Amino acid sequence: MTLPELAVRPGWSRPDDLPQGDCVVTRLDDGRLRVDHADPRVLISAELLDAIIDGTGDDASPHVRVDLTGCVTYDGATMKIAAVNRTVIYRIVTYVPSVHGYIAEWPD
Repeated sequence: MTLPELAVRPGWSRPDDLPQGDCVVTRLDDGRLRVDHADPRVLISAELLDAIIDGTGDDASPHVRVDLTGCVTYDGATMKIAAVNRTVIYRIVTYVPSVHGYIAEWPD
């Protein structure tokens, strides 16, 4: 999957407490996904969430879903990656405007 880079917006400072975790996913030749690594707390770009919702571009995959049920924005939504080796679910908890991204973490 192609991940849009998170960059600090002009005029904003980068918060010191952003998650340093990674979620590394490989798209296999048959289109399925394999989760190579998933940390419990990550930062996800708004552009990636938009691409998942729209089902467009290189990020389109029937194996990744964002559930916005009951949400006006991405806050409170869940993202589910159904891969061949495991399923990873993140709850989107906080918008970080300086990087136009969201903090997401494994639900309890």
